[in-house]
Amino acid sequence: MRNALILGLLVLLISCNTKETTSVKGKWYTYAESGDYMELWLGEDKAISYLSGIDEFLLYDLKRDGNVLKFSLIESRITDEHQFQLIVNKSSEELFQATFIGGEKVDSLKTYFLVDSKVPEIKASLEANRDNMQELLSRMEGSHAGHGH
Repeated sequence: MRNALILGLLVLLISCNTKETTSVKGKWYTYAESGDYMELWLGEDKAISYLSGIDEFLLYDLKRDGNVLKFSLIESRITDEHQFQLIVNKSSEELFQATFIGGEKVDSLKTYFLVDSKVPEIKASLEANRDNMQELLSRMEGSHAGHGH
């Protein structure tokens, strides 16, 4: 009986310490404080973001740790922000809310809305992702996303 009690307590302790993994994947959009359209594609271990205000793509290595998404810049022409995190506070099939943390900067809670739950394989360079990036730009031109419409 004592062994069963110890085993039960051990299972309880292990289950309480297990981190819930964030399964937020797909294509998501939000708007910057400036009102510029932003899109974030979350793959298994890589991510691409598009910033319409500066018309630029950024490629990231993505690590998942519980409700934290950790981004490390792989390639971009414009930014010196090499690492940042999104702490996912709430998620559903249609949206997720997260707090941005990068260096000394912590942004308020931002809501990301689902574009498409399917994301193509994100490759290890921007050049290798050219077709994916062109698809995003073509879709934006068709819908006028990021142009105040």
